[in-house]
Amino acid sequence: MSFWKRIRVYIIGVGIGSLMVLFLFGDRGCGGWLPGNRVKTSIIESIFETSDLIDCKLTCNGFTKEKVEDLILKGIVLFKQSKTDTDPREYIIEHESKQLTFAVPVDSEYPIYLIDNFKENCTECDSVSNKFDRTIKLNFKKKK
Repeated sequence: MSFWKRIRVYIIGVGIGSLMVLFLFGDRGCGGWLPGNRVKTSIIESIFETSDLIDCKLTCNGFTKEKVEDLILKGIVLFKQSKTDTDPREYIIEHESKQLTFAVPVDSEYPIYLIDNFKENCTECDSVSNKFDRTIKLNFKKKK
């Protein structure tokens, strides 16, 4: 078999194999195995604990529930600035020049909460309680 005939057979085989992978796996990729996506998945699947202080500072810094969800889904985990060797681990996620710091406990039974590292200091939030007393679950939209 000549060299060019081998190349043609190889290209046909790669083409058929690529089509089979496309039909079998669709748009499911291997991106879920990347560290940033694993952190975001653990945040998405967990329950949040919040306080009046965090809610006030989120509002003061221009965050809505939709913007927090958007930041988690589309943001980038900044591992160099995050503290991954503590308990709870502190992950900083950034999207469109806005950052939030999430405290993710090593034990998945405990809720995730936001750490008070906001850019703007809000004086109206100084008199608000900082006790984490409410548990919430964000409703993330499923990909179609």
